[in-house]
Amino acid sequence: MPKWVDLNELDDDEILLKKNRMSRSLTIEEPEYTDAGEEDFLDTMEPAKKSMTIFFLIDVSGSMKGTKIGSLNSTMEELLPSLVGVGEASTDVKIAIMKFSTDVEWVTPQPVRIEEYQYWNRLEADGLTFMGDAFLELSRKLSRSSFLSSPSLSFAPVIFLLSDGSPNDDWKKGLETLKQNKWFQHALKIALGIGSKVNMDVLREFTGNEELAVKAKNADQLRELIKLLAITSSQIGSRSLALVDGTGNQPAAETVARAKQQVLVEEIRAGAKDILGEAVDPEAVNYDEGW
Repeated sequence: MPKWVDLNELDDDEILLKKNRMSRSLTIEEPEYTDAGEEDFLDTMEPAKKSMTIFFLIDVSGSMKGTKIGSLNSTMEELLPSLVGVGEASTDVKIAIMKFSTDVEWVTPQPVRIEEYQYWNRLEADGLTFMGDAFLELSRKLSRSSFLSSPSLSFAPVIFLLSDGSPNDDWKKGLETLKQNKWFQHALKIALGIGSKVNMDVLREFTGNEELAVKAKNADQLRELIKLLAITSSQIGSRSLALVDGTGNQPAAETVARAKQQVLVEEIRAGAKDILGEAVDPEAVNYDEGW
């Protein structure tokens, strides 16, 4: 059974969250993630850098109009500088942004290094919530022949879904297709629900873990939760983990994915408690406060 090995703490990462405990370095190399059945011609080469992409899937349907989309835009402007330097020195962290409503559109035609993407183009809200189409489009891009074509070894991506409503299309079909994608299977998946109308069951199905789907009731919580989820998941996703199994073999991709998810759950549990407060009766919470 793999065990965590605590190594030297990083002391030069100024954006670590106050309760972050993820500073670990590598004792065995994590496996490279490739598409099923797809041969990587760089397998025998020693790359100068690794890469990791954080995907933002942002609901811009009509119900996001007003304070919700305004708060999200302002938060993303604040977030971008905080994502610089979240990975190890040998890791390129990239960002890919999709907006979806009645149509699905990539704000970034290709993943961009976070250092080169420091200007946020403010989004506008209109239309319906075609989340199933968004899932299908994401599945198409999660491939070595598309968005994950970096000429280096890659960490599994981080995928962050933000929504305030219920899908207006066949989201189950889209999600089932997405779940067949190997990159998605090994990715760190997080979701943030906004306001009282969001369908949290859909977001939990997306993440596969109810603790990685959280809900914001007002603009202040939205701002703090986006920062918590994005920074924490990026830190974990773009860092190597020290795993030992007693055999000296490389850990399987599934083992690494489960280990990273476990660390993410622990960090989000602690951070979200600080933001949301102690657990209360959900029926007594006004999830439209401040919108």
